[in-house]
Amino acid sequence: MRSNTRYQWDLLPRLAMHIERGYGDKAHRELKELLETVNLQSEANLMLSKMRCAQIMSTCMRAARLGGASSTNLLNEHFFELAQLSRLQTWTACKRRMHRYVDLLLGQIDDDESDRMHRIIASICEELCSSIQSARSLSQYAQELELSEGHLSRSFSEIRGRSFSEEIRLIRIQKAKHLLIETDNSVQSIAESLGVASPSQFIADFRHETGMTPGQYRKA
Repeated sequence: MRSNTRYQWDLLPRLAMHIERGYGDKAHRELKELLETVNLQSEANLMLSKMRCAQIMSTCMRAARLGGASSTNLLNEHFFELAQLSRLQTWTACKRRMHRYVDLLLGQIDDDESDRMHRIIASICEELCSSIQSARSLSQYAQELELSEGHLSRSFSEIRGRSFSEEIRLIRIQKAKHLLIETDNSVQSIAESLGVASPSQFIADFRHETGMTPGQYRKA
């Protein structure tokens, strides 16, 4: 059996993440191990084990909400499942009920979540390209879209093949290349027009992406 600390710091967050992203097999695997840990920690005390199950259910419910499930349905079903759990007389029955509850949550995750996230990421990138000078942060997008910042960050990296911050830097460098060739604007002016307050940071980012400074690129 694994150490008790995994209940607090590893298994539950991973279970929540798998539910949020609709990964059924992984969610049930984490739940099985988590329930084994709960039973061990509770020393086979059924009432205490039920209390811990209720805590797990609350975390799972929030994960399903972040995954796109309806808040109203989640709350109604959550209270019903808690009532059912309280009536069970054996730990085996409790475990079956917990797996049933996870299946219930997974069934409410948006089946079109992948397509939805592709549309969301495409929209964000389009906005970044048109307003890079005043680019919003990832947390602002997440708050507006009612998504967890972690979920949005992971989805962005998976879909675009680079992180949100790397996307912003790449857009700025591409626009900077055009301005360096097509205008006589100073490096500082170009940096400011792209939303970079520090010219030295702009030069460092440009060198990182192209292997040369903005001045060298303009001359080349």
